[in-house]
Amino acid sequence: MKNIACFDIGGTFIKYGILDINGSILFKEKFPSPKRDCKKEIPLEIGKKIEELKNDYTIQAIGISTAGKINSNKGEIIFASHNLPGYTGAKLSKDIKELTGLETFIENDVNAAALGEYWKGAGQGIENFVCMTIGTGIGSAIVIDGKLHRGVGEGSGELGHTIINEDGVNCNCGSNGCYERYASTSSLVREYERKANLLSGSITGKDIMNKVKDKEILAVEVYNKFLNHVVTGLVNITHILDLGLIIVGGGISESGDLFFEEINNIFSKKVMPSYSEYTKIVQAKLGNDAGLVGVCYSVLKKLNYIK
Repeated sequence: MKNIACFDIGGTFIKYGILDINGSILFKEKFPSPKRDCKKEIPLEIGKKIEELKNDYTIQAIGISTAGKINSNKGEIIFASHNLPGYTGAKLSKDIKELTGLETFIENDVNAAALGEYWKGAGQGIENFVCMTIGTGIGSAIVIDGKLHRGVGEGSGELGHTIINEDGVNCNCGSNGCYERYASTSSLVREYERKANLLSGSITGKDIMNKVKDKEILAVEVYNKFLNHVVTGLVNITHILDLGLIIVGGGISESGDLFFEEINNIFSKKVMPSYSEYTKIVQAKLGNDAGLVGVCYSVLKKLNYIK
């Protein structure tokens, strides 16, 4: 049996599992992400988990979906945020192969999620789409002709840092008015807290969505403004790429049918009419498993186990 050990590295947890050649998850678990010296600690932790997994599974290779800007060919982390201290510059493929003896391949986490949706999720059977996650920020990946569009420096798809307000809120990227500063879940929370005079961290996106369902006036007002910001970005993406499908995941997408009905309704009014006839915005299907499934697909492709 050709099994792939897959890891999905985030700032809070590292999810991992064993997947077979069909993309079925045979086992999955998670453990806390290291809080220091991630360049050293993450390969060591993965090495330990691989040794444990070898007791029960035959492993062909390792696939890693990870936060940060990466060089997938070299298997290195080009840049990572403060959520993973000391992670920038990590040579994951090299270090983990030395520890385990197994070929190791890495992929950016949003790219991996897009591949997962392409293989087993909302993009199954569709060759062209954008995959977007709305959470603390906005991550995105572009699939064209069934392949990731990576860009010259593997930085394609930073749609969260397209600018929708030149004089807008400062962004962590160093610019102002970025899309994710207005259309991420954290922006929804921040705006509600500001208008309700609440302390930062006193409410969550889920709390606000519950208030929206209860028709609280302030929550509805803030949410409607947030929806308009979300759609502005979706319209921009559509006008630039014209791929016909945008798959949206992340915590806010779990609000389900109502969220997507509202998004599609506003979108149809804001996008140029010729695009609205065939462009759909749909919910991602794989949830938290998308990264594991997607990096499994990536590894199997690189090893020529699947076409």
